[in-house]
Amino acid sequence: MVVENMGLDHIAIKVRDIEKSVAFYRNVLNMEVSDRIGDSVAFLRTPSVAAQAQHHEMNITQMSDAELDVLEERGELDLDLHDFEEELPEDGPPMLPTTGPIYHIAFEVPNFEALKAAEEGLREIDHPVYRGPGRHGPGDNFFLYFPDPDGYPIELTANMEDAPEEGGKPARRWPKNEHTWNVWTGSEELKEE
Repeated sequence: MVVENMGLDHIAIKVRDIEKSVAFYRNVLNMEVSDRIGDSVAFLRTPSVAAQAQHHEMNITQMSDAELDVLEERGELDLDLHDFEEELPEDGPPMLPTTGPIYHIAFEVPNFEALKAAEEGLREIDHPVYRGPGRHGPGDNFFLYFPDPDGYPIELTANMEDAPEEGGKPARRWPKNEHTWNVWTGSEELKEE
């Protein structure tokens, strides 16, 4: 073992408009600012787990003027997140061409009912929902995908399969198809679980 890894600690992303992003993560995902560096960096945490959590789970940094100029030259400065709904791949989590190598950022919710309530809340504020609710094969967890203001795919997840250190299932190789990404695809009866 090279590193005594204790688990994923936080994610850091660059955004077009830090205030818009902070408002999104506060109002949609119930996160709070734990600290700021000037007007260009915000550290966010989830208050419901603050007693057990560290200082932050996310670091959001405002893109520089040069980075914003590049986006403007490519026609990607202003995003209409609804425009991407038609271009999403048929299988797998949605990945937008504007987010570079970030595939998605996942947040845990308590259960399927909380995930459904989040879907309803997003639709009420006319925020796009790109995929779900559904259930992944690997992990056996419920999911819902939607974008943040910069198009980073956000996943809400619930009821992830436990993987105990001892006695856990051996790694499996799943087929690469839409039923692996969403075991509910084409099966209404499974949605009733």
